[in-house]
Amino acid sequence: MSSFDNEIIEPNNKQAVSEEIKDSKPATIRDIYQAFKDVRDASRATATSQKELKALQQEMRKDRETLEHRREVEANFMTIIQEQTNIVEQGLDSQSRIDDITDENTSKKTGLVRALNELKMENREALKPFHTASDTTQKALDEAARQLAHYKRAEQTTRQKLESVIHQRDKQSEHLHSSIAASQEQIDKLKREAQDPELELSSRDKLDLREKIAIEQRRLAEHQQSLHGIQATSENNIMNLEATLSEAEEQFEKAKIHHDEIKKEAEHKLKRLEEKSEQCRKAEEGLQSQIDEIDAYQQTLDEHNNEIEIAIEQARDLINEAHEIHETPEISQKLALKIMRNEAEEQELQAKIDSLQEYEDELRRKTRTSRIVSIAVVLSVVLLIVFIIVAYSLGWFG
Repeated sequence: MSSFDNEIIEPNNKQAVSEEIKDSKPATIRDIYQAFKDVRDASRATATSQKELKALQQEMRKDRETLEHRREVEANFMTIIQEQTNIVEQGLDSQSRIDDITDENTSKKTGLVRALNELKMENREALKPFHTASDTTQKALDEAARQLAHYKRAEQTTRQKLESVIHQRDKQSEHLHSSIAASQEQIDKLKREAQDPELELSSRDKLDLREKIAIEQRRLAEHQQSLHGIQATSENNIMNLEATLSEAEEQFEKAKIHHDEIKKEAEHKLKRLEEKSEQCRKAEEGLQSQIDEIDAYQQTLDEHNNEIEIAIEQARDLINEAHEIHETPEISQKLALKIMRNEAEEQELQAKIDSLQEYEDELRRKTRTSRIVSIAVVLSVVLLIVFIIVAYSLGWFG
């Protein structure tokens, strides 16, 4: 610590120092530096004392709260012991009842879980015939659907063949009818020529016409014979195809009826399976609901038990604390003495801070001229350096 620090710590030296710096003027650089140093040291001493005062006040605040609490506990010692003991006893009694209820819940839940597992096994066995019947009927329905599709395709194929034969017959018949009509027309024309008196035909011409007529008649006969043959053959094929189509339609209708019957049976058995499954599910859910209710109730009990445990621990802590305070009155006495000493120290420290603050303010006022002069000198030097740098950069010095 410097000699200056020793002086400012003692408030009695303030007047002597003040008289020493009264109306002082900065004479040298050392005087300027000393002025700045004195202000800085004074400010540091004030701040240190204020920090000590704050720490002391915080300590006193905690000590007062502790002492007040100890005195309150001591004043209500018997009441605290009685109230907290009642809390502990009531809590332990409640925990005992909760333990009994928990045992009952555990026993009930064990029985319900066992019953639920047994019911699930019984339901699986009870549902097996329904699953088997439904699966068997479904397989039969799939087979009936395949047969129905087969007969449907057969009926459609036969109908297409019949339509094709009829179309081919009509097309060929139309062509032959046209040929017959053309041949008949040609024969009639040749006959008219042979009988026309105005043509004055020679014997040779008449012979030629008779030959042409004969040829056309043979052609007509061939067309008529072909038409008869096509009609006969087509009618036979059509009759066979119509018989096949009728049989295919009959088989398709039988397959459709069989399919519809199997489908109805499958729907009925599936419905029975669903009804039985729903019945089993509701029975299982009934037991599961009881188990869930027990779990929810037990969770509430556990939470309440935890709250009781916390309350018991807090009550025991308060009992232990009350006994500790009641059995150690010397601690309260020492704490009260400590507070009294700290209060006296607080007053002294506050007076010291007031004195230091007053001295710091006085010192700042007295050294204001020195500090302003030093700042002005520093600024002048800085400006001079800047001016020289700018002058050289602009070439003012050649």
